[in-house]
Amino acid sequence: MDWAFCFFVETKQLQLQLQFINPINLKKSKLTPFWRISGAHLTGISYLLGTMHVKPSQKEKNWESLYTGYIDLCKVFATEFPLDKVDGTLLSECSLLENEQLISNLLSTSQYNKLEKKLQKTLGLPLRALLRMKPIMIVNLINERILADCNPISMDTSLWKAAEEKGKILKGIETFEEQLQLLERIPIKYQLKNLLSIGKDLGKYKRQLLHLGTLYDAGDIQKLYKISKKGLGPIRKFMLNDRNEIMATRIIELATEQPLFCAIGAGHLAGKNGVLRLLKQQGISVKPINV
Repeated sequence: MDWAFCFFVETKQLQLQLQFINPINLKKSKLTPFWRISGAHLTGISYLLGTMHVKPSQKEKNWESLYTGYIDLCKVFATEFPLDKVDGTLLSECSLLENEQLISNLLSTSQYNKLEKKLQKTLGLPLRALLRMKPIMIVNLINERILADCNPISMDTSLWKAAEEKGKILKGIETFEEQLQLLERIPIKYQLKNLLSIGKDLGKYKRQLLHLGTLYDAGDIQKLYKISKKGLGPIRKFMLNDRNEIMATRIIELATEQPLFCAIGAGHLAGKNGVLRLLKQQGISVKPINV
């Protein structure tokens, strides 16, 4: 399964909106998640793709072909973290509440009973079997059930496999351990609030998930950023802004060595602290590509 952290960041971003003047002034011609990066001290031309862990809704089954030609032009392919370095043992340990706590003990009796009933009736998801799991992991399971028909495999995984078949050097912008550390920093209270909010109306939540895909298909990285910024609330700094700085720095490091095709979450691209702006501040040329 795709790692819960990726799903959590994107799905939490759906629930709120924010008035925002886009600092990189996106025009209709720039409504795209795909960008060409070059100049400064980079080696050749590299490419940056904002992805969704919800699969694109293009009718074509081979949507990956839109990007595989560009992967051919690069020596290195990178996702947010290296998908071949997932440590199942570490992930399992990180998935559980500490000190053998149970989620039923963190909720009121009324909250627990309502959530259990909703998940069982709507998704056939037995909360009683998930009592040791962190709320964020339960959210991941909810997402998988909701998207079972339209999301058998994420964009990141599809593109990683394509790059692997082409014999590209495979990298991660962040390490798997770094992403686990981020997961550990998300307060349980915050996770619980998110889970309860989702559980109140699973039908509405499904529509929000599909709307996220619609925004992505439109290439509207500005709106994706706006939702990201507001939705992450108190954890915005270390989940979005700090990570954007790390990503921009490491993208430059990799692209300096060899031409790079990099795929990161689309919510990281736009904004005054977004990766595109941070790259421009380092003298990198960023130009939209409309596929």
